[in-house]
Amino acid sequence: MTSEDLAREIMSAVTAVQGRILSVGQQQYSEGSTQQFERMSLKELVSYAREEVEDGIAYNVMLRYKLNLLDQALDSAFRGYAAPTPAAGEPFAGTIWGNQ
Repeated sequence: MTSEDLAREIMSAVTAVQGRILSVGQQQYSEGSTQQFERMSLKELVSYAREEVEDGIAYNVMLRYKLNLLDQALDSAFRGYAAPTPAAGEPFAGTIWGNQ
């Protein structure tokens, strides 16, 4: 992945966030010419942000669980295939999926 590729992926993520702001976010948080967070006290905003972090942790654990299942399925599906032979210093040495 080049730096340009990475920059495009980041812009894609930003575009997705903008889409959420203009759809479900607008329905939930827009108050006409202001956003709900603008009326929140700092204490309310910190509490809200903490809840979002906790939700993020839960989603990351769920994603980790699913990635472990995917990794196991890929190992099973490709068992017996030779690992790629990378050039010196390149990633993916070891198994077909990289070092483990």
